[in-house]
Amino acid sequence: MASQDQYDALWAEGRARMVLGDLRPDRTPTDGDPRWGLSLVLLPAEETARRLAGVTSELDAAYRGGHHLYGVADLHMTITSLEPYRDRIAPETVQHYVDAIDRSRDLLDVRCRLLGLGGSAAGVFVQGFDDDSLLPIRVRMRQAAADLHGGTAPPMAFVRDTAHISLSVHRQAGPENAAVAVVERSRRRDFGDLQGSRVALVRYRPRVGSMGVEMLHTVG
Repeated sequence: MASQDQYDALWAEGRARMVLGDLRPDRTPTDGDPRWGLSLVLLPAEETARRLAGVTSELDAAYRGGHHLYGVADLHMTITSLEPYRDRIAPETVQHYVDAIDRSRDLLDVRCRLLGLGGSAAGVFVQGFDDDSLLPIRVRMRQAAADLHGGTAPPMAFVRDTAHISLSVHRQAGPENAAVAVVERSRRRDFGDLQGSRVALVRYRPRVGSMGVEMLHTVG
């Protein structure tokens, strides 16, 4: 479970780099990239998603550079990444994880509070604070990834200790002082919680200037 101190440390470094323009741009993934692969995520309720999308609009107006901003339909919290990015995912791989999720329904009642904006050189996010209810499903799905790969899970299938929802992904370097101001004035803003949210197995679909989320299997 992430602590406020952990998020504060991330933001202290991220703020300094955003002011200087020393950002960490992401790029559209290619086959085999460790990011943007098959993942298990939490989908916020529509009301929560629209509330977060309002902040995304503020960021969009504040940014000077061209970055990826998440739309309502693509906002999510990653429970765990499972596989690297693939242009084509084998049906057997999808079914393996669908089966693992369906066997883990007793672990899907996760609770997470969304409190404050934060960020890093890679982008801006909403800070999430769970009560360790994410840990069991994270551990279970890491084991599912290991089972598919001869007992060793892919590196991206590690057990995360944060629970954030990304609002933006930086795509080019350059100072972003106005975006920093958006984050600063909402460092302790309460965005509600994610209790009872849908759980989904997703893949990412590159779009022009953005990254879409395709639902492969949902629960809840």
